[in-house]
Amino acid sequence: MTGPQLTHAFFEKDQDNPSLYHPTIHARGPWDPKSLHGRVIAGLIAHEVETHHNTLEELEELQAARITVDLFRMPPMAPLIVTGEVVRAGRRIKVVDVHITTDNPDRGVIEIARGSAVMLRRSQNPSGTVWSPPEWDLQVPEADVPMPKKLSGSSSSREHLPMWQTIDVDGISSGRKSESADRVHETSRRRAWVRETHDLIEGEPTSQLVRVAQVADFANPIANSGTNGLNFINADVSLYLQRNPVGAWIGVESSYHGADNGISVGTIGLYDKLGKIGTSTVSAVAQAPVRD
Repeated sequence: MTGPQLTHAFFEKDQDNPSLYHPTIHARGPWDPKSLHGRVIAGLIAHEVETHHNTLEELEELQAARITVDLFRMPPMAPLIVTGEVVRAGRRIKVVDVHITTDNPDRGVIEIARGSAVMLRRSQNPSGTVWSPPEWDLQVPEADVPMPKKLSGSSSSREHLPMWQTIDVDGISSGRKSESADRVHETSRRRAWVRETHDLIEGEPTSQLVRVAQVADFANPIANSGTNGLNFINADVSLYLQRNPVGAWIGVESSYHGADNGISVGTIGLYDKLGKIGTSTVSAVAQAPVRD
C-alpha cells in the first residue's frame, strides 16, 4: 500500500549547478534558527554517493555497509556545495568520499561536513549460526497512516510540519524537553517508528538509503535525551547497514548511552518491517540550544 505523498522538501537543486543545493526553511535545525539540521547533511551525503558515484548496476550489486558523517561546524542556512570522489574501487569494496562546503561572505569557501561511504559486494551468508540480538517483534504502522499536522512555532516563525513523523512504541517521547514545563522525561530504553515527512530534494524521489541516512541522525535525540531533554549536539554519525530498509517506516531503539566530562556516545538499533537492518552511533558534546 502506498503512503501519503510528500509535498515539501529540504533542498532545491540549483538549475545551473547540479552540485549546489539551496536549503528551504523546512531544513532548519533545532540548535540555532540560522542553522541546518544534521539529518539533512547526512541525507545529502548519501544522495551524492548514490546518484553521482554509482551506476544502477553497482547499486544492485553493492551494499552501502557504512556511511560516516563528520560534522565540522554547525551548517548555516545557506547554499551548500556537494562534491565527491571514488577513492577505492576493488572487486569487493568501493569507497566514496564526499565533501560539503559553503561560500561564506567573510571567510570564503569553508568545509561544513565530510562523509565516507564503504560499499561491499553482496553475496551469500556463510554456513553456521552466529549470536544475534532478539528479533524486533513490534508491529510496523500501516503505510496509509495520515501525516502529522503542522505545529505552531515560536513568535518569530510560522506553522511548520515536523521534520519527521514518530510513533513511540512505549509511549515515551524522544527529543528535547517538551514545551510543557510540567512534563518530565523518563530515562528508559526508547523505541519508536520513524517516517519521513519531506523529500530531500524538491522534485526528486527520496531513496531508501537516503531515508535511513537521515534517520541515522536520530541516534542523538533518542539515545542522548534525558530528564531535561536533549542537551548533547552530535559531531558525527556512523551508520552501519547489512541491507537497505523496506517500506517507509524505520524502527529505532536506543541500545547504548554513556557520558563523562560533557562527552557522550549513543547508539541505536535500526529496523524495518522485515527485521534488523543495522545500527547508528553518534559522539556528542554538551550543548544548550539557542532560542529564537
